[in-house]
Amino acid sequence: MGTKFDCNYGEEEFKTVEAGIDAIKAVLLGDDIHAKERLLYYLDWYMDPYYKKDLSEMANPLTELLQKIVVTENEVGIIEEAFHLLEAYTEGPYEILRKNLGRVPKAYQPTALFLLNSDNVL
Repeated sequence: MGTKFDCNYGEEEFKTVEAGIDAIKAVLLGDDIHAKERLLYYLDWYMDPYYKKDLSEMANPLTELLQKIVVTENEVGIIEEAFHLLEAYTEGPYEILRKNLGRVPKAYQPTALFLLNSDNVL
């Protein structure tokens, strides 16, 4: 990832989220770092309860997907944004995170433990 996080989301990100969790998964588990950055930045807006978006069908799969990202991704910015979304907008249990805690980069272990402890999963 470059030094500047690509936060200029637009029509492509709107369409991706509208298409559902499979489309979101395809982008976030794909190889295009900038597409991941833009989608994560858009998801921050989308998941914020202030904007009253209906996440009822997507909330649990999205929480699972974000957990998968933090235990498999190599890009620092992507990991940070995924942790931010988990911490700010989701609730546990964080089973994927708990089962793969050893795969979380050392710098993010405190955040992972905070999420797990906030849900009394450990």
